Amino acid sequence: MRLRILPLLFGAALLAAGEDPFEAPPELKAFSRQHTLNHQSVAAKVGALLKAFFAAPEAGGLGITYDNAYTRTPMEGWRDRKANCLTLTALYVAACKSIGLEARYGESLRISRWRRVGTTVRYERHLVAVVPSATIGQELVADFLPEIRRDVQLIAPLEPKRVLALFHSNRAVELLAESRAGEALVSAHQSIRMDPSLGVGWNILGVVQRNQGLDAEAEKSFLKAIEADPKDGAPCGNLENLLRAQGRETEARTYRERGLEIRKRDPFFNAFLAEEALQENQWAEAEKRIKMAIKLFPQEPDFHLIQARISLAQGHRNEAIKALEKARKWAMPEMQARFDAKLALLKGEPPA
Repeated sequence: MRLRILPLLFGAALLAAGEDPFEAPPELKAFSRQHTLNHQSVAAKVGALLKAFFAAPEAGGLGITYDNAYTRTPMEGWRDRKANCLTLTALYVAACKSIGLEARYGESLRISRWRRVGTTVRYERHLVAVVPSATIGQELVADFLPEIRRDVQLIAPLEPKRVLALFHSNRAVELLAESRAGEALVSAHQSIRMDPSLGVGWNILGVVQRNQGLDAEAEKSFLKAIEADPKDGAPCGNLENLLRAQGRETEARTYRERGLEIRKRDPFFNAFLAEEALQENQWAEAEKRIKMAIKLFPQEPDFHLIQARISLAQGHRNEAIKALEKARKWAMPEMQARFDAKLALLKGEPPA
């Protein structure tokens, strides 16, 4: 099965038509004033406000915790005391503006990660809030860490309409994961309405359309995504998959080659190519691809599992054991027993 690649900046609910997802909680202004009243400088206010977001409720704070399962509105983040980086940033920007501080959205270009959700791989980028300092040329960066950091991140500015578009595209992904494809389609279209130049939005719209059997529309959306962001390999892979399913092999190869060049530093794509090569007994290619995937993202247990399978296929039992031990190291606690059983089998040990 080919992986559907859904780039993503960060159960979902569908917003009513015309509803502003970034509307601030009515209590936010009073909360922000309370925690910054005794601070004079911009830096002190920004720091005190961010600290209050994470402080325990018994200490007067919000006690917000990280939760990336669902992209909440600021209202929902305030209510639930949970947020991912997009929700927290929207809530924090609103808090700053409520007390007269200039604040804008930014994307941290050096912080990103890949996350597997079922058969879907999400490439997640990181949103931050940026507040100009009183010092000329200096900006204060606030993100999902209870501290203020200066000049340690490479930040690209994001317009509010793009952040709103990313919010709706996140919702589309989450709704699709819940098998609510009709609602996911509405959210995906909302993302495009907010920012028609967002390649991520077009790619996600195409994935949702294909999920509903709208292949002609999906093809157009993937082409729009490629046009909007020629450096994004995800729509190339999705379009290749669609064309191949239709028997259009020559066109599919064109987008495969283009995607290979763009996505050569995508660890999950390299792992996918390693599995393809393994199935075709191309050991050298499989080794090359999985080593690249592990180099790019060593904390993914499935990569080490693929390495173990490649080693076993070549009769390298000791190397397979080492790879499985690394897979166990990075696995979630509830998955470690799975690797224990595999290791015992390889080592010839009796089951626990």
